[in-house]
Amino acid sequence: MTDQTLGESERQAGPPDDEAWIVAANSELKIRVRSLTLYLKRGGSLNDIRLVEGADGIWTLWVRLKNRPGEFRVNQFKSDRPRTYKDVALAVACCREDFGYTGPITLVTDRLPGGPGGPAATAADRNFNSAHE
Repeated sequence: MTDQTLGESERQAGPPDDEAWIVAANSELKIRVRSLTLYLKRGGSLNDIRLVEGADGIWTLWVRLKNRPGEFRVNQFKSDRPRTYKDVALAVACCREDFGYTGPITLVTDRLPGGPGGPAATAADRNFNSAHE
């Protein structure tokens, strides 16, 4: 059935409650916690998990699914906002306990130690050679 044969109310209704769905928008792939849980219960598996720490110190969860290309940001249960963690240990525990993932978890950060003028930024400035931009 194509989108043209669906009525307007059917197109806006979204997927049935028991259907796992994945949204792609602005080249950023997202999956809700509920959909990820359904995917895993139906025999799907995770290839990789990546935790990304933003400049604000908040961690977001990204997963790679076994049979789908790309990386998916995990969103909250009933929201399009990302599921976030203030504590990386809690995020890792969630990956292990909630999703049953026992593989490697990659940690990535956008923060510089000590903030914008901290030791890492100062060291980077010392090593910067403007002649070789």
